[in-house]
Amino acid sequence: MILMNEEDMVNGNTVLQPEYRPYVETEEKKYGDKNTGKDKKNRIKVKKKLKIIRNIGLAFIVGVILVYRYSVIYDMQTELNSVEMNIDNISRENENLKVDLVKYNNLQYIENTAVNKLHMIVSDTGKAVYVNIDKKTVKTQEDVDEIKTQKGILNKLKQLIWR
Repeated sequence: MILMNEEDMVNGNTVLQPEYRPYVETEEKKYGDKNTGKDKKNRIKVKKKLKIIRNIGLAFIVGVILVYRYSVIYDMQTELNSVEMNIDNISRENENLKVDLVKYNNLQYIENTAVNKLHMIVSDTGKAVYVNIDKKTVKTQEDVDEIKTQKGILNKLKQLIWR
């Protein structure tokens, strides 16, 4: 059933006299069409502004992340450059030490340094004394006795402590 007029609508049982409630239109419902258009426009404007603010925030966050990443990469690059410079310096120093080693390996240089700086004398082959080191001429009996007594004292102390 379609009602054409809401004022004629009856609620309740028709046998009894129903309680009639008159339908009162509020101003919002009368003028609702005009206000809802403005409200919809305002809501759309607010939604657009929120989207713009959200996009700006996202762009800012992405920018901060990119700048941070580039700063980390820059720090790593500077550290790499400093390590490479250290490696170059150490390799140069190593080459200089090799050159000095070759210089000091020269027998003539050693002899010249010994005579001039250390005031050593060049030996004559006629004054040389030869010694046979293979043959033991010195006996170390006293040293063996001292070692045995030390071991004996240490063993006695260990036995006293660990009992």
